[in-house]
Parts: sequence; C-alpha cells; structure tokens
Amino acid sequence: MILAAVGLLAVGIFLFFPRADAELIYVHMVIHGVPVGGMTAEEADTALRERFAPELEALQLRFALDGDEVAVRNFAAFGVWFDFADVVEAAREYSNERNMRRRMARLLGRPHEIDMLPVFRFDADNVDAIVRELAADLNQTPVNARFYHQNGAITVKPGAMGRTMDINAAISATTEALAALADSTVALHVEAVRPRYTRDDLNFTVSVLGAYQTPQLGNANDARARNIDRASSRIHNQFILPGEVFSAGTVIAAHLPDSGYEAALVLVRGQPVEDVGGGVCQVATTLYNAVLRAELTVVQRHNHSAPVSYADYGFDATLAGTWYDLKFKNSTNQPILLTSEITGGRLYITIHGYETRAAGRTIRFTSERTSIIEPDPCRVVTDTTLAPGERIRKQDPVRGFTYEVFKHIYQNGTFQSRERVNVSTYRALPGLVHAGE
Repeated sequence: MILAAVGLLAVGIFLFFPRADAELIYVHMVIHGVPVGGMTAEEADTALRERFAPELEALQLRFALDGDEVAVRNFAAFGVWFDFADVVEAAREYSNERNMRRRMARLLGRPHEIDMLPVFRFDADNVDAIVRELAADLNQTPVNARFYHQNGAITVKPGAMGRTMDINAAISATTEALAALADSTVALHVEAVRPRYTRDDLNFTVSVLGAYQTPQLGNANDARARNIDRASSRIHNQFILPGEVFSAGTVIAAHLPDSGYEAALVLVRGQPVEDVGGGVCQVATTLYNAVLRAELTVVQRHNHSAPVSYADYGFDATLAGTWYDLKFKNSTNQPILLTSEITGGRLYITIHGYETRAAGRTIRFTSERTSIIEPDPCRVVTDTTLAPGERIRKQDPVRGFTYEVFKHIYQNGTFQSRERVNVSTYRALPGLVHAGE
C-alpha cells in the first residue's frame, strides 16, 4: 500500500505539476549567493554582472620596469567581465529538468545553489592599446652622434642609446595577470637600441665637399636681409644621413603661417611683387650651387621666371609654397653637415663630409643659351589720367631665354667629360603701355 501511494504521488506530481516555465528560473535558485529565482536568463545574467563587476573592475595591475612602478591600471580599463552564460544555462536546466527527484525538490520549495564558475573575459583590443600606450611612454629613440659647427670649428656631439619595450611579451604577461583575478604586478622588459651613428662612426677627416657664396643684398634694416638671415640660420648645422633627401623648403619654411618671415620683394611671373619671405630664394640659390660643387644628387630644383641679380642664368633656385622646392639627396656613404653663415655682407654655404673623390679631380660649370623666346606684343592699358592720344611706356618688352648648365670634369687638368646639369627657361615679358582715351 505504501509503494502504491508513493507511485500515485509520483504520477500526481507529473500530472498536476508540469515542468516550470522554460523562460523563468526556479523561484528558489541562488547563484554564487545571488537570488535569481523567477528571473529570465537575461535578468539573471544582468544581476550577476552587477553583483560582481565592482569588485572585479576595482582590481589593479601595476606595471614595473626594473623594479620601479611606471603605471597602474584598474581591471576596468581592460574591459573585463564575467560571462555567466553557462552558469545561467545550468540554472535553467535545473529549473526545467523532468526527473522526479528534482521536480520533487522544486515542489517542496527546497533552495538550490549553483557554484559553477563563470568564464572570465576581457577586451583584447584594450589590452593591446594600454600596452602600446605604455610602450610609447617608455620607448626612447636613439640619438645619432653628429657633426656640429661651433666657434668656427666642427666637432662631434655624442649620440645616445635608445630603448624599445617588448610589446608582445607585455601583452602576454598582462593577459596572464588578468586571468589570475587578483592585484598583481606586470614586469615590463625593454631592449637597448643602438643609434645608427656613434662617435666612433664619425671618426674620419671632415672635408669641404662643396661651397658657394653670394652677396647679401640690403642691410640690417631691410626686411629682405632679415629674411635671408633667418633662412640661413635654419639650414645652418643641418645634419643629413646617407640616402636622406633634404628639403630646403621644409626646413626654411617661409610658406608656413607664423613663420617669422617678413614681406619683401619676390619675383612672381617675372614681375617684382612684395610677399612674405622675400629673399629666401637667395639662400636656396646659394645652397644649390654648393650642392652642385659637392656633386650630390639634385632631386628637385626650379629656376625663377626671370633672371636674378645674385646668380647667372641656370644657376638660380626658387622656393614657392609647397610647389617649388629645392631637394637634394646625400648620395655619399657618410653623413654630411650644412653650414650657413653671413659674414662681411656675404652669404656663405658649405657642405662638409667625407671626401671620396679622386685626388686631382676638378670640376667647373658653364651656362649656355640654347634658345630665345620673343615676347608677346605690348599690352596697351587705358589710363584716364592721361590726355587723349598720350601714351607712356611703363615697361619695355623683355625677351625670354632657355639655358643649359653643364658640368665639365677634369683629372689632373685633363678634360674627361661633360654632363648636362639642368635646363632652365626664363619667360618673356610683353611691354606695357598706358594710353589716354
């Protein structure tokens, strides 16, 4: 009879107490001490995260270099969280399981607790970003030893070792420290980085590879002269490594706002006008001629639209914004140094480096006119200030020319070869006449 009664009770449980709502967790369910009974899976997941997130996110990682703390970050910065999906699913399975023992426990209202551990997760992108941020703070770029001109002599300024942090090792160590779920310290590792040139690398005789000079037009009270002085100081002591391309326009930077240059006369389409930086083209021209004599590789050069007073046809160089630049490459196998000074009313630019050209080798340059460009007919402009029929010539027509510059090479005074250096075209200008109506 007892067995029959138990059997009837079991049948009654199955008939009159069907399994719980699949969407809700058993009402007396507890997960890691958090009551989640009667919740949906999403609600239970939210409740669990809210319970444990503050403690998890407050944990700290300390980063140290050679034992010295360099940074501290809370776990929250790494986007950490507990993934309770499997835990909540286990709670739902218990809540809906049909075996008699568990349905009886649920019928009797017995509490049930799940202590299954959640999955710990973090944002790998956050870890990468934080480690790279630390690397940016700790990395040091090596400093090359370099030549430096001071007090009339060229000396060597020593360089400095650099360092770079091992990013991959730091990411791995950070990941392991996060997984430990405790305050801890991550040891960072850096490697020394040798500069490309040390003092010993520059232990060679420094020679003058090329030099040129032009007269500094104007005086100290003249904006043009001050612009030349400013541009000269900016290229002075420029140190250029082998293979590097030097941009005079970038270094002189007369085209940039707040450059410090003043308005002075410049040539625009063959006409003298006032513009910021007037005079810097003389520095570019002087540098260009020094580059030719050093026999470095000219990458970019533009002549003026009209001849200039401080250079012969074909030997000038102009700078204009970011369009016209003077660029050359250090095509030697050692670093070179530019010096630029104004002495006795003249601008001197010299290129110093390691001389590899054969003894007895000399060069000279010539400029040859190859064509004449006739100007367009005179422009006649009506001038109401003039009497009818009165005409005044404001500008004479100017012919244009094409010139070619050649380099002549000699060895011990004997001619060896001739090379064309550049082709320069100077525009023709029409005459200008004002006429009364």
